[in-house]
Amino acid sequence: MRSRIGIIVSVLALVVVAQFSFGASSAGAAEPDRVYFPQTGHTLSYGFLQYWLNNGGVTVFGYPISEERNEQGVTVQYFERAVFEWHPEAPPGWQVQLRRLGSLLTAGRMDEPAFRPVQAQSDAACEYFPQTQHRLCNGFRSFWNAHGGVRIFGYPISEELTEEGRVVQYFERARFEWWPELAGTPYEIQISLLGRTLANANGVDTAPIPQSADTPTYDPALWLDDPTTVRVPPPGAPVNEPKWVEVDLSHQYLRAWEYGTLVFGTYVSTGVPAHPTPTGMFRVYRKLPYDDMQGGTPGIDYYYLPRVPDVLYFLDGYALHGTYWHHNFGHVMSHGCVNLPLDAAAWIYSWAPVGTLVWIHQ
Repeated sequence: MRSRIGIIVSVLALVVVAQFSFGASSAGAAEPDRVYFPQTGHTLSYGFLQYWLNNGGVTVFGYPISEERNEQGVTVQYFERAVFEWHPEAPPGWQVQLRRLGSLLTAGRMDEPAFRPVQAQSDAACEYFPQTQHRLCNGFRSFWNAHGGVRIFGYPISEELTEEGRVVQYFERARFEWWPELAGTPYEIQISLLGRTLANANGVDTAPIPQSADTPTYDPALWLDDPTTVRVPPPGAPVNEPKWVEVDLSHQYLRAWEYGTLVFGTYVSTGVPAHPTPTGMFRVYRKLPYDDMQGGTPGIDYYYLPRVPDVLYFLDGYALHGTYWHHNFGHVMSHGCVNLPLDAAAWIYSWAPVGTLVWIHQ
């Protein structure tokens, strides 16, 4: 995991409204194993729910548009942008698998120019994949890297092409769209609604169903205690420090303190289990208004994220920093760094000088 100055960390996504300062959320209830989405009138539960939450949510998969159903002996569920399949015989971590929607819906198009293999090499703008003999470039590459890479989307199976007046690119499990009119927002790159396309083609029943009385409506706060109500430093806190940052991994919440007084709080995203955020007490040793970040394994989870804003390094390449590629704050997402909403990162960057103590705990 390396950036311009060393090891680094961050990635992957879901459109969730981040809470700044001391906003309200639900508290005390056990995490639900099923939820209802009024946006489409369908329920999501158990393993499919956990996979959806942990791998990008609405941004990557969209809302569920069917209930679970059986297709050729496999339990599946359709989403706006994906189809989930349940394979209980698979090893842990692979029991939920994504149908190859891009490949299915482009079958028969391999003779078209954009789908023909190309011979190329990776360079600063593009990564070349010999597995499918196609390139992935610029904004599409950044989005692919930031939201799961080959594990979620598969390899590119076309070059960029124009369809219905929009630049797109196909992958084994998805199609990306470029929306230049939304440049500078999280919606500049969007994932096509291929799940809905396949559902229509297969005659899947997508009609809404009533919400059962014992199924809560989806809300990100259902998976959190209420860290926004904390006003007293926890035991062991460095309350003699004039300024210190607390990162609460259990609740995915960051607090800024001045001695024993809370001055700011926000939900964050820290490291996924494979790339955990280190725990302990550290100090900010370097601040950069912007830094280019890259890391991971090429072809698996490699990412390149240019001009990451408001970076505060506290241990080797681990940092607090602003995050423009996802809004899934409150859930683990990164390669070890602490991802903050952009406004929150700007506040912390302005408030915390070099030398500020950073306390990270479970």
